Amino acid sequence: MLKTWEPHICSLENIAVKRIGDEQIDNIFSAISSEIGDAIWREWNNFITRWHLEEEMGLDNEMLDMVKRDVSWACIEKTLNVHGFFSTLLEIYKDGYFPCAWIGDYPNGQAVVL
Repeated sequence: MLKTWEPHICSLENIAVKRIGDEQIDNIFSAISSEIGDAIWREWNNFITRWHLEEEMGLDNEMLDMVKRDVSWACIEKTLNVHGFFSTLLEIYKDGYFPCAWIGDYPNGQAVVL
């Protein structure tokens, strides 16, 4: 996952720091976290219950932080008027899936989802 995500994060962060600044990036991350946090937990718990994974969990916080991170970067892309990697991930989330890896080199290839 990090092999694909990290270059997109670094590239977008460099652009965003120059165009909107660190403070605005932090504001976006904070707003997204507070706005979607409860909904993500609710849907995550529904997923765990539906698939009977209660005994398998241990990375809940990390997984949910990844969702908030991806949605925050998608918001930054929208703010910068850029349709990039995180906008693509946002569409996957909107369809009810969790992108957890990418096969191939983006934009080619495809997302691996839960």
